[in-house]
Amino acid sequence: MTQFFSAAGTSLHYELRGEGPLLVCQPGGPARPASYLDTLGGLDRHRTLLLLDPRGVGGSDPAEDYDFAALAEDLEALRLHLGVDDFDLLGHSAGALPAVLHAARRPGRVRRLVLLTPTRRPIPPQDGEPDRAALARELFDGEPWLDGALAALEKAPTASDDEFPSLLRQFTPVFYGRWDAAAQAHAFRPDDCDSVPEAAAGFGASPFDPASLSAITAPVTVLAGDRDVSVGLAAPAVWASWLPGATLEWLPGCGHFPWLEDPAGVSRAILTALGTPSDLDASAM
Repeated sequence: MTQFFSAAGTSLHYELRGEGPLLVCQPGGPARPASYLDTLGGLDRHRTLLLLDPRGVGGSDPAEDYDFAALAEDLEALRLHLGVDDFDLLGHSAGALPAVLHAARRPGRVRRLVLLTPTRRPIPPQDGEPDRAALARELFDGEPWLDGALAALEKAPTASDDEFPSLLRQFTPVFYGRWDAAAQAHAFRPDDCDSVPEAAAGFGASPFDPASLSAITAPVTVLAGDRDVSVGLAAPAVWASWLPGATLEWLPGCGHFPWLEDPAGVSRAILTALGTPSDLDASAM
């Protein structure tokens, strides 16, 4: 683990995995330690992954402000700590918000930007779009856990702090492309599956202005799973429309954590988004 100081002066930690050019990885949750990203499907064989723990989670100290706008400033503090002019940046899920805000506030400091199954938090339901329950029934019809998961998902918004952990365990399967042993091990891994309540609650304090994203100059790729109930199937296109010149790529058979369903395919898609030569040896993936 390596330490630096946030824009608020608190201690932040990150882990370096792999070898090759640097890729800074902003995790989601919100407020989840970055270790759940693992190696992003073996991407560490081609890139050095910098897995950043946001304020108050993992190895990083608590702070007074956990808003995504504050986390964007921490990315600039990280750049200064690293002593580099710019870096490639990946934001997963809720991590897309601080990632795009950093790229918009400091054009030229991000070389390439990848949004991996980005959150739909700032995106309202689209015309004709099925809600989560309807999409889950379409994608997971016949699964023995589905009815219990949907019942728990319906109760979750009004659940007490004591009730929520149990409900979370019940509805978590809908956020994976398939609920197999790998997904279950990933979902309930004790070292990184818990969020800090204060950090999660404070993440969305600031309003989000899509118009601000017009300042982004970095090439942007949105990678979306076609079995991602968390994001849905309409929101990725909205993200791409907000980002100048963005490319939208679909990951077949993948849910919200697509490196579990298709490690090689997801790793290859990220490398392509980062400008890796197209003749990369697929056998090395």
